[in-house]
Amino acid sequence: MKPKLLLGSALLVSFMLGWWFSPAPGLPETAMQVEFENTTDQMITSLKLDFGHARGQSSLLALRLAPGEKRTLLLNHTPGAGFNVIVDYADGVQQDFCANRGEQGQHQKVILKR
Repeated sequence: MKPKLLLGSALLVSFMLGWWFSPAPGLPETAMQVEFENTTDQMITSLKLDFGHARGQSSLLALRLAPGEKRTLLLNHTPGAGFNVIVDYADGVQQDFCANRGEQGQHQKVILKR
């Protein structure tokens, strides 16, 4: 009985270690990781993204991005297609623009400035 228990425990530990140390899978082709950086001296109260394709439309809302802070968001959106951004600042200023149209690569950056 003990050899079976020992073998089972060894297999379980081997599986868990293999799973724990295996490399993380990459992003799907139709996804992007976008880092937003607030380079202003104002708090960003909200950051709204709108993006889509022929079969769907998505929105993403991020709240409270402090001056100097960076935040990475994951978009289920094809790189290069661009996406709409609406930035609301604590002092009432709003920016509305299309970001990263034509920008290739799954790891992108948007620097927010006024």
